[in-house]
Amino acid sequence: MTSDQLAQGIIRHASRFVGLREVKPNANWDNPSTPGPDRAIVDELRSLMRQSPWEPRWAYCAAFAEGMVLAALRSLAATPAQIKRWQQTMTPHCVTSAGNFRKLGLLSANAEAGSIWLARHGSTSNGHAGLVTAVRGVSMATIEGNTSLDPSTSAKEREGDWITNRIRFLKGTGTLNTLGFVTPASILKLIGA
Repeated sequence: MTSDQLAQGIIRHASRFVGLREVKPNANWDNPSTPGPDRAIVDELRSLMRQSPWEPRWAYCAAFAEGMVLAALRSLAATPAQIKRWQQTMTPHCVTSAGNFRKLGLLSANAEAGSIWLARHGSTSNGHAGLVTAVRGVSMATIEGNTSLDPSTSAKEREGDWITNRIRFLKGTGTLNTLGFVTPASILKLIGA
């Protein structure tokens, strides 16, 4: 598998979940633009995030990112040992995950499509994560879980009830300061592919 294949896989899997909105805070979702409940895709999302080990009612931005990488790795025939290395390093906590990748020399200052963006909220231990879909100058397009469609307040910069597309500054937005990026090449290096 190549880093380009992994990047495409991450973005393809994440795109499938765009438009889901929480119907139970941090625990259940539905796409309001489709008729009836979206049980199959919600069950798939929950299954991918539970391996994080995310639990319902926890913030899920990092678990969403981790789950999309997991889905991409599986679709590219990663071995169980490779998947285990991924799951041991990425956690449902953004700041912890950034520290894990930094210690391994795998946290990049540069973003590219397919990267996980990890940020810290001010000087707290809270953070936010997203998946980079494109980089344009000083901005990036992302797919994020646990975010808002209307980031009009500082709380909405990192909290919300949607899985949706966002535009962010590479250095961060508002009180969210970028800690770094986990690129597809870094993921492949981590898992030994």
